[in-house]
Amino acid sequence: VRIANMALRWCKRTLGVNKRKKYQPIWSVRRAYGDDICGEYDHDDNEVLIYWDNIDDVDELLRTCIHEWTHQTQPIRTKYFKYPGSYSRNPYERQARYAEKKWLPVLWEYINNRINKTKCKSKQQSI
Repeated sequence: VRIANMALRWCKRTLGVNKRKKYQPIWSVRRAYGDDICGEYDHDDNEVLIYWDNIDDVDELLRTCIHEWTHQTQPIRTKYFKYPGSYSRNPYERQARYAEKKWLPVLWEYINNRINKTKCKSKQQSI
């Protein structure tokens, strides 16, 4: 949960927010309700939802955060559902998958530096 919150704060700063919304996006990191999805974006509430118990590792967690945050920046309500066909061929899904590939190494470095910095501080305090 801590890593997800760090990743989502990074996404907000780096990827930005959808300026067409009347209020700032929010996020929740919670247990899933039974589906096997790792996350989703609720365009009605402008909320990014991350389901931690459906995520196998940190890599998948970071990719999910980037993917769902990318949806937050897209015109989901007005344009996403205008593309018939498969999920994988939707241009907004393609854009979100591209964002995962583009930003994952940068986010990994940020998270790694933050976690290692915290570990170093706690080791120094215990000495």
